[in-house]
Amino acid sequence: MTNSITTILAADMTGGFWDILISVLLFAMVFMVIISVFSARGSVTLSPQRAAAIATGHTDRKTIFENPIFRPVMWIFLSIAFSLRLPGTKKFIKDKIIAAGSPNYYTSEEYLALSMLAGFGLGVVLMIGRFIVAGDFTLLGLVAGFVVGVALSIYQLTDKASTRLMKITKQLPYAIDLIALAMGSGATFTEAVKTITRPTNDDEDDPLKVELRALLAEIDLGTPRREALISMTNRAPLESIRGLVASVTQAEELGTPLEKVLHDQATLMRMHRSVRAENKAAVASVRILIPCLLLVVAVMLGIFGPAIIRTMQEGLF
Repeated sequence: MTNSITTILAADMTGGFWDILISVLLFAMVFMVIISVFSARGSVTLSPQRAAAIATGHTDRKTIFENPIFRPVMWIFLSIAFSLRLPGTKKFIKDKIIAAGSPNYYTSEEYLALSMLAGFGLGVVLMIGRFIVAGDFTLLGLVAGFVVGVALSIYQLTDKASTRLMKITKQLPYAIDLIALAMGSGATFTEAVKTITRPTNDDEDDPLKVELRALLAEIDLGTPRREALISMTNRAPLESIRGLVASVTQAEELGTPLEKVLHDQATLMRMHRSVRAENKAAVASVRILIPCLLLVVAVMLGIFGPAIIRTMQEGLF
């Protein structure tokens, strides 16, 4: 009997050893294939936004792509990102990066490479956790961690872009009102925008000032005001900004005073904001009925539950 148990344990240990060895060899083989395919030495190209920032005197970024230790690894992920034929996904990521304020001037391929790095790291963590708990490796954990890591990275970017656009939406009516008041006092449009974008302590948390300063920079470089406003709509794709640009363009064509147009647009934006708040309140009042009904049912079961159970066990009489 003892010899049989010893034989079974030895067989289990041998089988687990071969599973671990096969998993390690398979991982090493895939890694060597990636190294052999993407071993060409390369450098990260500058995006147009980054090149413009450096040309205007801003400090260049310091990210993992510029780190000499991690640069070879990131070049592998970046080469994979460039080789992927996903134009729709890359355009989606690019739009979200621009809407999020172009953090570190990442391109869509660079952010996709960062997402793959996060997914690979999460997959390795899951594999190690499974080995600690179950004592074996599986590629399913690596694949699941990779997919979840990439999805979470893209979701984080989307959430950051949505939060930033929401801040711009809240601040835009009051900024337009201030511009209209300044123009009513005799200032030009450019002077009015410069007045409300003066440096303050909360500039880092004010995305609208960042966009307005970019608008002024384009106008100062000789871009027509209409084209500069259109560029602003591309950076901040909001219906309120699109309506503002359309109204300003129409006012320039018809000769309508810009001050009045801006004031009307600010009033209209506040009205739309009130309507959106009322709609959300109406939807919330309907959605809250479900948890209220569940609470009522729970209370009723707590009160009449014992009587119902006794009746079912003993009968009515």
